[in-house]
Amino acid sequence: MREALSEMKKHGYLYGLFLKNSLIAQLEYRANFITGILMECGYLVVKILYVVVFYISGKTVNGLSPDASLLFIGTFVTITGFYAGLFMMNFFELRHQINSGSMDLLITKPVSLQFILTLRRADVGIMAVDILAGLVMVAVGWSRLKIPFDLVNALGFLGFLCGGAVVGYALFLLPQICSFWFIETSAISEVTDAFWDFNLVPMLVYDRLIQRIGTFVLPIFVVTNFPALFVLGRMNRIYIIWGIAAPFLMLGLTRLFWNYAVRHYTSASS
Repeated sequence: MREALSEMKKHGYLYGLFLKNSLIAQLEYRANFITGILMECGYLVVKILYVVVFYISGKTVNGLSPDASLLFIGTFVTITGFYAGLFMMNFFELRHQINSGSMDLLITKPVSLQFILTLRRADVGIMAVDILAGLVMVAVGWSRLKIPFDLVNALGFLGFLCGGAVVGYALFLLPQICSFWFIETSAISEVTDAFWDFNLVPMLVYDRLIQRIGTFVLPIFVVTNFPALFVLGRMNRIYIIWGIAAPFLMLGLTRLFWNYAVRHYTSASS
């Protein structure tokens, strides 16, 4: 137990250094840093347009009012901040690290290889923009829907938000692990990116069959929909159990696949 806590403390300290170094590296090129934030603001405007469409139509879609849709889209923007800021850049670089042999040096480090390869870099600017904007949208939707801000709702929303971020990490890392066997995996990245945008509108607007596939088979809807469903009181018992279990199952599956891939890795530099 003491050894596990020591490892967690060491990796937590390292992750703090990763974030600090990423921010310092970005601020060295301030023009690029500011341009990146402006581009993300542009993407954010596009996402907000979906909210505007809901409000202009003023219609309820499958029981969802425009304010409820704002809650869903705000949650999507918030978790997009975590994914784009903390994970995506590392996932896209994984292929290069493996194919160029750069990973060989990292294997010798006394820390988890998966940890250092998938969490080493961060885009703090993009993350800050999306998380701030997403939380504002969630707060507005929450307030207009007059949802009580009590301990149960707050902890439930926060818990499923964290669970969704973990599912997003695991779900989108899985196809990138194929880089251990394939040289070119850019097509996989493009396809998985397209899947992310399924959450741009609430899962309840899709057909029931698609909802079930996106929840239990390829749990893309678990990533951003469950926090809003919980505070709206639209989660049945099966969804609650699955929402708690999915992060652990997906993370375990990803870990097993990663270990299998590393065991069969042969250096690209030799």
